Amino acid sequence: MNRRHFLCSSLAALTGSRITNLTFAADALQSRDHLLVVLFLRGGCDGLNLLGPANDKDYIAARPEWLRVTDAGKFAGIALKNGYNGIDMRLHREAGALKELYDSGHLAMIHACGLKNGSRSHFEAQDMMERGVADQKNISIASGWLTRTIEALSPQGLLPAVAVGGELPDSLLHSKVAVSMSEARDFTYGRENQLALLKRLYGGSESIHSTGKLTLDTITALQSKLPRDGDGNVQDYRPEKGVSYEDTGGLGESLRNLAQIAKMEAGLRVATVDYDGWDTHEGQEYRFSELVSEFSRALSSFYNDMSRFHSKMTVVVHTEFGRRLKSNQSDGTDHGYGGVHMILGNGIKGGKLHGEWCGLANDQLDDGADLAITTDYRTVLTEVLSRRVGLADTKSIFPGFEMKKALGIV
Repeated sequence: MNRRHFLCSSLAALTGSRITNLTFAADALQSRDHLLVVLFLRGGCDGLNLLGPANDKDYIAARPEWLRVTDAGKFAGIALKNGYNGIDMRLHREAGALKELYDSGHLAMIHACGLKNGSRSHFEAQDMMERGVADQKNISIASGWLTRTIEALSPQGLLPAVAVGGELPDSLLHSKVAVSMSEARDFTYGRENQLALLKRLYGGSESIHSTGKLTLDTITALQSKLPRDGDGNVQDYRPEKGVSYEDTGGLGESLRNLAQIAKMEAGLRVATVDYDGWDTHEGQEYRFSELVSEFSRALSSFYNDMSRFHSKMTVVVHTEFGRRLKSNQSDGTDHGYGGVHMILGNGIKGGKLHGEWCGLANDQLDDGADLAITTDYRTVLTEVLSRRVGLADTKSIFPGFEMKKALGIV
């Protein structure tokens, strides 16, 4: 019986605790190791509305101004330096906080990036990306790419991998050390008398007993790291001075909780956060603006809150696919291919757009409809893993993939 099954069938059943889908590893802390945070924009973020070529005649002809960035007027985008030659690449008007990260040199963006030989199905595209493959014939690979990353790193920390939210994503599929939690204060087993009972119950020498004891000891150790008042009540988390997550919505709450977990110095190496809602088939103007605003401000708040970790943290932002160049008849955009991916961290070559931009002329589009992918998403991840996270060999992480040329992000 693995630890996840133990928790679900034994601890939760006996104590009625709020723990679900959890597994653990406990040993010496590894507080100095690099932290990889993967933020998934689920639903297919419209990269051409987030970061668009304002002066491209094909772009202008394909969309109304409220579904693209313009160089002037109500929908004017935010101009970027170090873009693609001759192209006036601009961020969405609500992405001011991203612009600040970009100008600081800590944020790099890669356009026309994604799944080569991909799919316009959310389920299939997300499944392939989270398993680290590029086509359906390899979808039978059992584990997620972050699961294989953790296995290759062999971390010895108390809490090597965390998925902030209700369940583990497929990128952590079959991980034996990944924990799913929404908030650190809710990572508990119940009352003290229940703990005493469980410790007696699992005090034997059998495998299930040692697993149970390890689980309880792990939870106890994490609970001991939470700040408490004089009466023993857990205090609210306080971000760094000058940082606020106010008005950053659900994503801000998730990133705030992740910041607290990371600062517990429990050996965290991998963390995942999901931000859903990017499937903008209709009424995109209003919905997309809200999504970009929340995403931009939440990511900025998190990065500023994690200032002590900048030299040992990398944030990867990706999405399963972009949207079609031409807008639809419902004031939205349909599933496409190429999109925008991002890398955030101190020491990367930020303040620059990476990858190859071939334009939006019909003969450059994929099947005459979509932004063609010029950068395989695994190229970005391979460079991050090998040059930031410390994995010399990534062949087991992305089976069958050969990186022809690094982007030079790191």
